[in-house]
Amino acid sequence: MSIAAATELETVPARPLMTPLACAAGCVVLADWLFYGWDIGISLAVFLGAVGVAAVFGNRIEMRGRARIIPAIVLAAGLLPLIEEVNLLSVAVATVATAMSVIAMISTQPASWPWQLLEAATVPFRGPFLLARDTIGALRHMNIWTPNWIGWLVAWIVPLCVFAIFLILFSSANPVIEHVLMLIDLRKLFEFISLWRLCFWAFVACMIWPLICRRIKSKPARTWEFAPINPTATSELDYLLGTQAVMRSLVLFNALFAAQTAMDVVYLWGGAALPNGMTYAQYAHRGAYPLIFTALLAAAFVLIAMRRGGPADQSRLIRPLVLIFIAQNVLLVISSIFRLDLYVASYSLTYLRLTAFIWMGLVAAGLVLILIQIELRKSTYWLISANAITLALVLYGCCFINAPRLIASYNIEHSREVSGTGQNLDWRYLRCLGPQILPAMERYHDKFPAFWQSNGTCCTNARDAFTSSKNWRDWSFRAWRLEQYFANNPLNPRSLSVGGQG
Repeated sequence: MSIAAATELETVPARPLMTPLACAAGCVVLADWLFYGWDIGISLAVFLGAVGVAAVFGNRIEMRGRARIIPAIVLAAGLLPLIEEVNLLSVAVATVATAMSVIAMISTQPASWPWQLLEAATVPFRGPFLLARDTIGALRHMNIWTPNWIGWLVAWIVPLCVFAIFLILFSSANPVIEHVLMLIDLRKLFEFISLWRLCFWAFVACMIWPLICRRIKSKPARTWEFAPINPTATSELDYLLGTQAVMRSLVLFNALFAAQTAMDVVYLWGGAALPNGMTYAQYAHRGAYPLIFTALLAAAFVLIAMRRGGPADQSRLIRPLVLIFIAQNVLLVISSIFRLDLYVASYSLTYLRLTAFIWMGLVAAGLVLILIQIELRKSTYWLISANAITLALVLYGCCFINAPRLIASYNIEHSREVSGTGQNLDWRYLRCLGPQILPAMERYHDKFPAFWQSNGTCCTNARDAFTSSKNWRDWSFRAWRLEQYFANNPLNPRSLSVGGQG
Protein backbone atom coordinates (compact mmCIF):
# COMPACT_ATOMS: atom_id res chain seq x y z
CA MET A 1 0.00 0.00 0.00
CA SER A 2 1.42 3.39 -0.96
CA ILE A 3 1.77 6.38 1.30
CA ALA A 4 -1.10 8.10 -0.46
CA ALA A 5 -3.39 5.17 0.30
CA ALA A 6 -2.46 5.15 3.96
CA THR A 7 -4.99 7.87 4.70
CA GLU A 8 -8.74 7.87 4.20
CA LEU A 9 -9.54 9.74 0.99
CA GLU A 10 -12.76 11.42 0.00
CA THR A 11 -14.90 9.57 -2.51
CA VAL A 12 -16.47 12.64 -4.08
CA PRO A 13 -15.74 13.32 -7.77
CA ALA A 14 -12.63 15.30 -8.54
CA ARG A 15 -13.44 18.98 -8.50
CA PRO A 16 -11.81 21.39 -10.95
CA LEU A 17 -8.15 21.94 -10.15
CA MET A 18 -7.80 25.37 -11.71
CA THR A 19 -7.79 27.27 -8.40
CA PRO A 20 -5.42 24.86 -6.58
CA LEU A 21 -3.13 24.72 -9.61
CA ALA A 22 -3.04 28.50 -9.86
CA CYS A 23 -2.25 28.77 -6.12
CA ALA A 24 0.44 26.09 -6.38
CA ALA A 25 1.99 27.77 -9.44
CA GLY A 26 2.05 31.09 -7.62
CA CYS A 27 3.79 29.49 -4.63
CA VAL A 28 6.35 27.84 -6.92
CA VAL A 29 7.12 31.16 -8.60
CA LEU A 30 7.44 32.80 -5.19
CA ALA A 31 9.78 30.03 -4.02
CA ASP A 32 11.95 30.46 -7.10
CA TRP A 33 12.21 34.19 -6.45
CA LEU A 34 12.90 33.76 -2.75
CA PHE A 35 15.19 30.73 -2.58
CA TYR A 36 16.83 29.76 -5.86
CA GLY A 37 20.38 31.06 -5.79
CA TRP A 38 19.93 32.85 -2.45
CA ASP A 39 20.66 32.06 1.18
CA ILE A 40 17.62 31.26 3.30
CA GLY A 41 16.54 33.56 6.11
CA ILE A 42 13.36 35.49 6.67
CA SER A 43 12.40 34.47 3.14
CA LEU A 44 11.30 31.07 4.49
CA ALA A 45 8.86 32.74 6.90
CA VAL A 46 7.47 34.81 4.01
CA PHE A 47 7.07 31.68 1.89
CA LEU A 48 5.34 29.59 4.58
CA GLY A 49 2.98 32.47 5.34
CA ALA A 50 2.12 32.71 1.65
CA VAL A 51 1.59 28.93 1.48
CA GLY A 52 -0.81 29.16 4.42
CA VAL A 53 -2.81 31.91 2.72
CA ALA A 54 -2.79 30.08 -0.62
CA ALA A 55 -3.90 26.81 1.01
CA VAL A 56 -6.84 28.53 2.68
CA PHE A 57 -7.73 30.26 -0.60
CA GLY A 58 -7.38 27.05 -2.63
CA ASN A 59 -9.69 25.09 -0.34
CA ARG A 60 -13.05 25.77 1.16
CA ILE A 61 -12.83 27.21 4.67
CA GLU A 62 -14.94 25.10 7.01
CA MET A 63 -14.11 26.93 10.23
CA ARG A 64 -16.47 29.80 10.96
CA GLY A 65 -16.50 32.95 13.01
CA ARG A 66 -13.98 33.67 15.72
CA ALA A 67 -12.73 30.10 15.65
CA ARG A 68 -10.48 31.11 12.73
CA ILE A 69 -8.45 33.33 15.05
CA ILE A 70 -6.82 30.36 16.81
CA PRO A 71 -5.30 28.77 13.64
CA ALA A 72 -4.17 32.23 12.52
CA ILE A 73 -2.41 32.76 15.86
CA VAL A 74 -0.81 29.31 15.59
CA LEU A 75 0.48 30.16 12.11
CA ALA A 76 1.90 33.53 13.21
CA ALA A 77 3.50 32.05 16.33
CA GLY A 78 5.00 29.21 14.30
CA LEU A 79 6.71 31.66 11.93
CA LEU A 80 8.36 33.65 14.72
CA PRO A 81 11.22 31.13 15.24
CA LEU A 82 12.17 31.54 11.57
CA ILE A 83 12.36 35.29 12.03
CA GLU A 84 14.65 34.77 15.02
CA GLU A 85 16.98 32.28 13.30
CA VAL A 86 16.68 29.65 10.57
CA ASN A 87 17.86 26.28 11.84
CA LEU A 88 16.63 22.71 11.85
CA LEU A 89 14.43 23.15 14.91
CA SER A 90 12.84 26.43 13.80
CA VAL A 91 12.14 25.00 10.33
CA ALA A 92 10.45 21.94 11.85
CA VAL A 93 8.35 24.04 14.21
CA ALA A 94 7.30 26.48 11.47
CA THR A 95 6.36 23.83 8.90
CA VAL A 96 4.34 21.76 11.36
CA ALA A 97 2.58 24.88 12.69
CA THR A 98 1.72 25.99 9.14
CA ALA A 99 0.34 22.58 8.20
CA MET A 100 -1.67 22.18 11.41
CA SER A 101 -3.19 25.65 11.14
CA VAL A 102 -4.29 25.00 7.54
CA ILE A 103 -5.65 21.55 8.38
CA ALA A 104 -7.61 22.93 11.35
CA MET A 105 -9.11 25.74 9.29
CA ILE A 106 -10.27 23.65 6.32
CA SER A 107 -11.15 20.35 8.04
CA THR A 108 -14.69 19.17 7.36
CA GLN A 109 -15.10 17.69 10.84
CA PRO A 110 -13.36 17.97 14.22
CA ALA A 111 -10.24 15.89 14.62
CA SER A 112 -8.06 15.03 17.59
CA TRP A 113 -4.69 16.76 17.79
CA PRO A 114 -2.69 13.48 17.43
CA TRP A 115 -4.36 12.86 14.06
CA GLN A 116 -3.80 16.44 12.92
CA LEU A 117 -0.15 16.27 14.01
CA LEU A 118 0.35 12.99 12.14
CA GLU A 119 -1.25 14.43 9.03
CA ALA A 120 0.84 17.61 9.24
CA ALA A 121 4.07 15.66 9.72
CA THR A 122 3.41 13.42 6.70
CA VAL A 123 2.59 16.26 4.27
CA PRO A 124 6.00 16.18 2.50
CA PHE A 125 5.85 12.40 2.05
CA ARG A 126 2.35 12.37 0.60
CA GLY A 127 2.93 15.26 -1.79
CA PRO A 128 4.33 13.43 -4.87
CA PHE A 129 1.66 10.71 -4.72
CA LEU A 130 -1.23 13.12 -4.26
CA LEU A 131 -0.03 15.49 -6.99
CA ALA A 132 0.28 12.63 -9.49
CA ARG A 133 -3.10 11.19 -8.49
CA ASP A 134 -4.94 14.52 -8.74
CA THR A 135 -3.35 15.37 -12.08
CA ILE A 136 -4.27 12.02 -13.64
CA GLY A 137 -7.76 12.22 -12.17
CA ALA A 138 -8.30 15.71 -13.55
CA LEU A 139 -7.18 14.64 -17.05
CA ARG A 140 -9.56 11.69 -16.97
CA HIS A 141 -12.37 13.86 -15.66
CA MET A 142 -11.88 16.43 -18.43
CA ASN A 143 -11.61 13.77 -21.20
CA ILE A 144 -8.54 15.59 -22.47
CA TRP A 145 -8.04 13.28 -25.47
CA THR A 146 -11.50 13.68 -26.96
CA PRO A 147 -11.91 14.96 -30.56
CA ASN A 148 -13.23 18.26 -29.26
CA TRP A 149 -9.99 18.96 -27.41
CA ILE A 150 -7.89 17.86 -30.38
CA GLY A 151 -9.91 20.14 -32.65
CA TRP A 152 -9.43 22.99 -30.18
CA LEU A 153 -5.66 22.54 -30.36
CA VAL A 154 -5.63 22.21 -34.18
CA ALA A 155 -7.66 25.40 -34.47
CA TRP A 156 -4.64 27.32 -33.11
CA ILE A 157 -2.30 26.21 -35.92
CA VAL A 158 -3.50 28.61 -38.63
CA PRO A 159 -3.77 31.72 -36.39
CA LEU A 160 -0.27 31.20 -34.95
CA CYS A 161 1.32 30.54 -38.33
CA VAL A 162 -0.29 33.58 -39.94
CA PHE A 163 0.62 35.66 -36.87
CA ALA A 164 4.27 34.62 -37.27
CA ILE A 165 4.22 35.60 -40.97
CA PHE A 166 2.77 39.01 -40.22
CA LEU A 167 5.36 39.52 -37.47
CA ILE A 168 8.20 38.74 -39.86
CA LEU A 169 6.82 41.16 -42.46
CA PHE A 170 6.39 43.92 -39.89
CA SER A 171 9.92 43.41 -38.57
CA SER A 172 11.32 43.86 -42.08
CA ALA A 173 9.32 47.04 -42.50
CA ASN A 174 9.78 48.45 -38.97
CA PRO A 175 13.33 48.72 -37.53
CA VAL A 176 11.95 49.10 -33.99
CA ILE A 177 10.13 45.76 -34.13
CA GLU A 178 13.23 44.17 -35.65
CA HIS A 179 15.36 45.56 -32.82
CA VAL A 180 12.96 44.19 -30.20
CA LEU A 181 12.97 40.74 -31.81
CA MET A 182 16.76 40.76 -31.95
CA LEU A 183 16.83 41.33 -28.20
CA ILE A 184 15.01 38.06 -27.62
CA ASP A 185 17.66 35.46 -26.88
CA LEU A 186 16.27 31.94 -26.65
CA ARG A 187 19.55 30.71 -25.21
CA LYS A 188 18.96 32.90 -22.16
CA LEU A 189 15.58 31.25 -21.73
CA PHE A 190 17.14 27.79 -21.74
CA GLU A 191 19.80 28.98 -19.30
CA PHE A 192 17.05 30.18 -16.97
CA ILE A 193 15.09 26.92 -17.17
CA SER A 194 17.84 24.50 -16.20
CA LEU A 195 17.37 20.89 -15.12
CA TRP A 196 18.14 21.71 -11.50
CA ARG A 197 15.64 24.55 -11.55
CA LEU A 198 12.93 22.29 -12.92
CA CYS A 199 13.70 19.78 -10.18
CA PHE A 200 13.45 22.58 -7.62
CA TRP A 201 10.04 23.60 -8.97
CA ALA A 202 8.81 20.00 -8.86
CA PHE A 203 10.11 19.59 -5.31
CA VAL A 204 8.33 22.71 -4.08
CA ALA A 205 5.10 21.73 -5.81
CA CYS A 206 5.14 18.27 -4.23
CA MET A 207 5.84 19.68 -0.76
CA ILE A 208 2.94 22.12 -0.76
CA TRP A 209 0.34 20.25 -2.82
CA PRO A 210 -1.28 18.29 0.10
CA LEU A 211 -2.12 21.65 1.70
CA ILE A 212 -3.06 23.53 -1.47
CA CYS A 213 -5.47 20.79 -2.59
CA ARG A 214 -6.52 18.90 0.50
CA ARG A 215 -8.82 15.91 0.00
CA ILE A 216 -8.33 13.96 3.20
CA LYS A 217 -11.02 13.42 5.78
CA SER A 218 -10.23 14.25 9.36
CA LYS A 219 -10.51 11.50 11.89
CA PRO A 220 -13.10 12.15 14.60
CA ALA A 221 -11.76 13.13 17.96
CA ARG A 222 -11.36 10.23 20.32
CA THR A 223 -9.63 9.50 23.57
CA TRP A 224 -6.73 7.13 23.85
CA GLU A 225 -7.20 4.65 26.65
CA PHE A 226 -5.89 1.25 27.53
CA ALA A 227 -8.64 -1.29 27.11
CA PRO A 228 -10.15 -2.08 30.50
CA ILE A 229 -9.50 -5.55 31.76
CA ASN A 230 -12.26 -7.61 33.30
CA PRO A 231 -11.13 -8.45 36.85
CA THR A 232 -12.92 -11.78 36.73
CA ALA A 233 -11.23 -12.87 33.52
CA THR A 234 -7.64 -14.05 33.36
CA SER A 235 -5.49 -12.40 30.69
CA GLU A 236 -1.93 -12.98 29.57
CA LEU A 237 -0.75 -9.93 31.53
CA ASP A 238 -1.95 -11.44 34.81
CA TYR A 239 0.88 -13.93 34.72
CA LEU A 240 3.61 -11.31 34.25
CA LEU A 241 2.02 -8.10 35.57
CA GLY A 242 -0.61 -9.32 38.00
CA THR A 243 -1.19 -7.99 41.49
CA GLN A 244 1.49 -10.13 43.15
CA ALA A 245 4.06 -9.46 40.40
CA VAL A 246 3.53 -5.69 40.52
CA MET A 247 3.63 -5.67 44.34
CA ARG A 248 6.91 -7.58 44.46
CA SER A 249 8.38 -5.45 41.68
CA LEU A 250 7.56 -2.21 43.46
CA VAL A 251 9.09 -3.41 46.72
CA LEU A 252 12.31 -4.47 44.98
CA PHE A 253 12.46 -1.37 42.78
CA ASN A 254 11.89 1.02 45.67
CA ALA A 255 14.64 -0.66 47.69
CA LEU A 256 17.10 -0.51 44.79
CA PHE A 257 16.25 3.10 43.93
CA ALA A 258 16.57 4.06 47.60
CA ALA A 259 20.07 2.60 47.68
CA GLN A 260 21.03 4.52 44.53
CA THR A 261 19.58 7.76 45.90
CA ALA A 262 21.41 7.26 49.19
CA MET A 263 24.72 6.84 47.36
CA ASP A 264 24.10 10.02 45.39
CA VAL A 265 23.29 11.88 48.60
CA VAL A 266 26.52 10.65 50.19
CA TYR A 267 28.88 11.20 47.26
CA LEU A 268 27.34 14.01 45.21
CA TRP A 269 25.49 16.08 47.78
CA GLY A 270 27.46 15.19 50.87
CA GLY A 271 30.93 15.40 49.32
CA ALA A 272 32.15 12.04 50.70
CA ALA A 273 35.48 10.72 49.41
CA LEU A 274 35.23 8.47 46.36
CA PRO A 275 37.27 5.27 45.93
CA ASN A 276 40.92 5.71 45.01
CA GLY A 277 41.48 6.70 41.38
CA MET A 278 37.92 7.96 40.79
CA THR A 279 37.07 11.63 40.37
CA TYR A 280 33.71 13.32 40.81
CA ALA A 281 33.61 14.06 37.09
CA GLN A 282 34.03 10.37 36.30
CA TYR A 283 31.33 9.46 38.81
CA ALA A 284 28.98 12.04 37.33
CA HIS A 285 29.65 11.06 33.71
CA ARG A 286 29.13 7.35 34.34
CA GLY A 287 25.61 7.87 35.66
CA ALA A 288 24.07 10.85 33.88
CA TYR A 289 22.66 9.19 30.77
CA PRO A 290 21.95 5.62 32.06
CA LEU A 291 19.91 7.03 34.94
CA ILE A 292 17.67 8.91 32.50
CA PHE A 293 17.02 5.68 30.61
CA THR A 294 16.24 4.05 33.96
CA ALA A 295 13.69 6.76 34.75
CA LEU A 296 11.99 6.28 31.35
CA LEU A 297 11.80 2.53 31.88
CA ALA A 298 10.35 3.10 35.34
CA ALA A 299 7.73 5.48 33.91
CA ALA A 300 6.64 2.83 31.40
CA PHE A 301 6.32 0.29 34.22
CA VAL A 302 4.18 2.72 36.22
CA LEU A 303 1.81 3.31 33.29
CA ILE A 304 1.33 -0.44 32.86
CA ALA A 305 0.89 -1.06 36.58
CA MET A 306 -1.66 1.76 36.95
CA ARG A 307 -3.72 0.82 33.90
CA ARG A 308 -7.45 0.75 34.33
CA GLY A 309 -8.72 -2.55 35.57
CA GLY A 310 -5.13 -3.48 36.44
CA PRO A 311 -3.42 -4.47 39.68
CA ALA A 312 -3.74 -1.00 41.25
CA ASP A 313 -7.54 -1.41 41.33
CA GLN A 314 -7.24 -4.69 43.24
CA SER A 315 -4.71 -3.77 45.94
CA ARG A 316 -4.55 -0.80 48.29
CA LEU A 317 -0.79 -1.11 48.76
CA ILE A 318 0.16 -0.74 45.09
CA ARG A 319 -0.97 2.89 44.82
CA PRO A 320 1.22 4.29 47.65
CA LEU A 321 4.16 2.15 46.46
CA VAL A 322 3.75 3.60 42.97
CA LEU A 323 3.70 7.14 44.34
CA ILE A 324 6.89 6.48 46.31
CA PHE A 325 8.45 4.94 43.19
CA ILE A 326 7.62 8.00 41.09
CA ALA A 327 8.99 10.34 43.76
CA GLN A 328 12.25 8.37 43.78
CA ASN A 329 12.44 8.61 40.01
CA VAL A 330 12.04 12.38 40.23
CA LEU A 331 14.96 12.44 42.69
CA LEU A 332 16.87 10.21 40.27
CA VAL A 333 16.39 12.70 37.42
CA ILE A 334 17.42 15.58 39.68
CA SER A 335 20.53 13.59 40.58
CA SER A 336 21.23 13.02 36.88
CA ILE A 337 20.98 16.76 36.24
CA PHE A 338 23.40 17.40 39.11
CA ARG A 339 25.76 14.74 37.75
CA LEU A 340 25.73 16.36 34.32
CA ASP A 341 26.32 19.76 35.88
CA LEU A 342 29.42 18.43 37.63
CA TYR A 343 30.67 16.92 34.40
CA VAL A 344 30.08 20.13 32.45
CA ALA A 345 31.88 22.11 35.14
CA SER A 346 34.91 19.87 34.61
CA TYR A 347 34.84 19.38 30.84
CA SER A 348 32.94 22.45 29.51
CA LEU A 349 29.56 22.77 27.78
CA THR A 350 28.68 21.42 24.34
CA TYR A 351 25.59 21.21 22.18
CA LEU A 352 25.03 17.59 23.21
CA ARG A 353 25.31 18.35 26.92
CA LEU A 354 23.00 21.34 26.62
CA THR A 355 20.48 19.10 24.87
CA ALA A 356 20.87 16.55 27.66
CA PHE A 357 19.93 19.20 30.25
CA ILE A 358 16.75 19.99 28.33
CA TRP A 359 15.94 16.31 27.85
CA MET A 360 16.38 15.58 31.56
CA GLY A 361 14.07 18.44 32.44
CA LEU A 362 11.43 17.01 30.11
CA VAL A 363 11.74 13.58 31.73
CA ALA A 364 11.30 15.13 35.17
CA ALA A 365 8.23 17.04 33.98
CA GLY A 366 6.80 13.83 32.52
CA LEU A 367 7.20 12.03 35.85
CA VAL A 368 5.50 14.87 37.69
CA LEU A 369 2.63 14.72 35.20
CA ILE A 370 2.27 10.98 35.83
CA LEU A 371 2.09 11.74 39.53
CA ILE A 372 -0.64 14.34 38.90
CA GLN A 373 -2.53 11.90 36.67
CA ILE A 374 -2.57 9.23 39.37
CA GLU A 375 -3.58 11.62 42.14
CA LEU A 376 -6.33 13.35 40.16
CA ARG A 377 -7.35 10.14 38.35
CA LYS A 378 -6.95 11.71 34.91
CA SER A 379 -7.23 9.73 31.68
CA THR A 380 -4.34 8.49 29.56
CA TYR A 381 -5.39 10.95 26.86
CA TRP A 382 -4.92 13.78 29.39
CA LEU A 383 -1.41 12.52 30.19
CA ILE A 384 -0.45 12.30 26.51
CA SER A 385 -1.84 15.76 25.81
CA ALA A 386 -0.10 17.30 28.83
CA ASN A 387 3.26 15.81 27.83
CA ALA A 388 2.78 16.92 24.21
CA ILE A 389 2.00 20.48 25.30
CA THR A 390 5.06 20.50 27.58
CA LEU A 391 7.28 19.21 24.77
CA ALA A 392 5.89 21.74 22.28
CA LEU A 393 6.42 24.67 24.65
CA VAL A 394 9.99 23.59 25.44
CA LEU A 395 10.94 23.09 21.79
CA TYR A 396 9.32 26.40 20.87
CA GLY A 397 11.28 28.17 23.61
CA CYS A 398 14.52 26.51 22.45
CA CYS A 399 14.09 28.19 19.06
CA PHE A 400 14.82 31.54 20.74
CA ILE A 401 17.89 30.40 22.70
CA ASN A 402 21.16 31.58 21.20
CA ALA A 403 22.94 28.29 21.89
CA PRO A 404 26.35 29.22 20.38
CA ARG A 405 26.64 32.39 22.47
CA LEU A 406 25.38 30.60 25.58
CA ILE A 407 27.91 27.79 25.19
CA ALA A 408 30.76 30.19 24.44
CA SER A 409 29.94 32.45 27.40
CA TYR A 410 29.76 29.52 29.81
CA ASN A 411 32.98 27.87 28.60
CA ILE A 412 34.95 31.13 28.62
CA GLU A 413 33.73 32.23 32.06
CA HIS A 414 34.48 28.79 33.57
CA SER A 415 37.81 28.23 31.79
CA ARG A 416 41.12 28.04 33.61
CA GLU A 417 42.30 31.26 31.94
CA VAL A 418 39.37 33.29 33.34
CA SER A 419 38.24 31.57 36.55
CA GLY A 420 41.52 29.95 37.55
CA THR A 421 39.94 26.48 37.72
CA GLY A 422 38.60 23.94 35.28
CA GLN A 423 39.93 23.01 31.84
CA ASN A 424 41.80 25.19 29.38
CA LEU A 425 39.49 26.75 26.83
CA ASP A 426 38.90 24.61 23.74
CA TRP A 427 39.23 27.25 21.01
CA ARG A 428 38.94 24.68 18.26
CA TYR A 429 35.43 23.70 19.36
CA LEU A 430 34.32 27.30 19.86
CA ARG A 431 35.40 28.29 16.36
CA CYS A 432 33.02 25.63 14.98
CA LEU A 433 30.04 27.43 16.55
CA GLY A 434 30.12 30.38 14.15
CA PRO A 435 30.30 34.16 14.51
CA GLN A 436 27.74 34.30 17.34
CA ILE A 437 30.56 33.50 19.80
CA LEU A 438 32.55 36.67 18.99
CA PRO A 439 30.88 38.92 21.61
CA ALA A 440 31.72 36.43 24.37
CA MET A 441 35.28 36.04 23.10
CA GLU A 442 35.91 39.77 22.83
CA ARG A 443 34.60 40.42 26.34
CA TYR A 444 37.59 38.57 27.78
CA HIS A 445 40.19 39.45 25.16
CA ASP A 446 42.74 40.45 27.78
CA LYS A 447 42.73 36.90 29.20
CA PHE A 448 43.83 35.32 25.91
CA PRO A 449 46.68 37.39 24.45
CA ALA A 450 48.17 34.47 22.52
CA PHE A 451 44.90 33.79 20.77
CA TRP A 452 44.39 37.39 19.66
CA GLN A 453 47.97 37.68 18.43
CA SER A 454 47.45 34.71 16.10
CA ASN A 455 43.72 35.07 15.33
CA GLY A 456 42.97 38.79 15.59
CA THR A 457 43.04 39.23 11.82
CA CYS A 458 40.77 36.24 11.34
CA CYS A 459 38.22 37.70 13.76
CA THR A 460 38.34 41.01 11.94
CA ASN A 461 37.76 39.26 8.63
CA ALA A 462 34.87 37.31 10.17
CA ARG A 463 33.33 40.58 11.33
CA ASP A 464 33.71 42.15 7.92
CA ALA A 465 32.27 39.11 6.16
CA PHE A 466 29.27 39.02 8.48
CA THR A 467 28.51 42.73 8.27
CA SER A 468 29.05 42.97 4.51
CA SER A 469 26.04 43.83 2.39
CA LYS A 470 23.57 40.94 2.25
CA ASN A 471 20.30 40.34 0.55
CA TRP A 472 17.15 40.83 2.59
CA ARG A 473 16.18 37.21 2.00
CA ASP A 474 18.72 35.84 4.49
CA TRP A 475 17.90 38.41 7.22
CA SER A 476 17.22 37.13 10.74
CA PHE A 477 16.65 38.94 14.00
CA ARG A 478 19.55 37.13 15.69
CA ALA A 479 21.96 38.07 12.91
CA TRP A 480 20.69 41.66 13.03
CA ARG A 481 21.44 41.86 16.76
CA LEU A 482 24.98 40.63 16.10
CA GLU A 483 25.41 43.23 13.37
CA GLN A 484 24.34 45.93 15.81
CA TYR A 485 26.90 44.67 18.31
CA PHE A 486 29.65 44.81 15.67
CA ALA A 487 28.59 48.32 14.68
CA ASN A 488 28.65 49.59 18.28
CA ASN A 489 31.83 47.72 19.31
CA PRO A 490 34.54 48.13 16.67
CA LEU A 491 37.47 45.72 16.99
CA ASN A 492 41.10 46.70 16.70
CA PRO A 493 43.27 43.55 16.72
CA ARG A 494 46.46 45.55 17.38
CA SER A 495 45.05 47.21 20.49
CA LEU A 496 43.71 43.86 21.70
CA SER A 497 47.05 42.16 21.38
CA VAL A 498 48.89 45.05 23.04
CA GLY A 499 46.35 45.19 25.85
CA GLY A 500 46.65 41.47 26.34
CA GLN A 501 50.40 41.64 26.58
CA GLY A 502 50.21 44.43 29.09
